[in-house]
Amino acid sequence: MSKTTKTDKKAQYIEKRKTLIALSKAVRPLVECGEFDTVNEAIKEQYIEQYPEIEEFKTFNQWKQEGATVRKGEKAFLVWGQPRRAEQVPDGADEPEEYKYWPLCYLFADTQVYIPSEEKKQQPQPQQHEEPQPVNGDEI
Repeated sequence: MSKTTKTDKKAQYIEKRKTLIALSKAVRPLVECGEFDTVNEAIKEQYIEQYPEIEEFKTFNQWKQEGATVRKGEKAFLVWGQPRRAEQVPDGADEPEEYKYWPLCYLFADTQVYIPSEEKKQQPQPQQHEEPQPVNGDEI
């Protein structure tokens, strides 16, 4: 199994951003006309239309806090993360300029996780019974 290099990961990240930008452009008219409050809400609704069995999205850590486990091999749904401030020095400038940057946020649907049922949590675990021992030298 080969390891991906740092440049491969960066290229994958850039490709994911391009995909999310295209999806954002497609749903922006729905936000502008007031059908959705945010681009992320519209994007989530697009995912739900594509996969109607989805009921909710959460981050990996949010599912983990609830005691759920993301199934191995599941791919995250992309939305925009909280904006961050960053600085960059433009070409030919001496001073850095501040700008907003929206990172990717990876969400998993309830259909992608194993959620331990409440019944299993509340039921007492069955006690292990020992094998019966022979009485008076009799064999079983």
